[in-house]
Amino acid sequence: AYSSLAPLSTWRTEPGQDSAKSDEMKADSADAPFQGIAEKYGVSEAQLLLRWGVQNGYAVLPKSLNPARMAQNLDLFSFEIDAADMAAMKAMDRGAGIAWATGDPSQTA
Repeated sequence: AYSSLAPLSTWRTEPGQDSAKSDEMKADSADAPFQGIAEKYGVSEAQLLLRWGVQNGYAVLPKSLNPARMAQNLDLFSFEIDAADMAAMKAMDRGAGIAWATGDPSQTA
């Protein structure tokens, strides 16, 4: 997984999931910058970021084995992010990315 708009407040927080975040990114997670925008549209932060990618013309390739998340991943066209929120999200781009340290998301400790 990769997002230059990192971090999501819920990024790899489940038990047994090692985080690839730096200490700075972990500290930043507390402010959850996308949470308020996601709540405005009634979607998850992940859905918000996937929709942001779609609206910017990017090919988004979500991956999940969780049926509820798979349904969320398919439900990207039930809402549209308005221009003001798109601009606000673009302004949050830190040029930082997050990814699994192993390079393989199926390999967790």
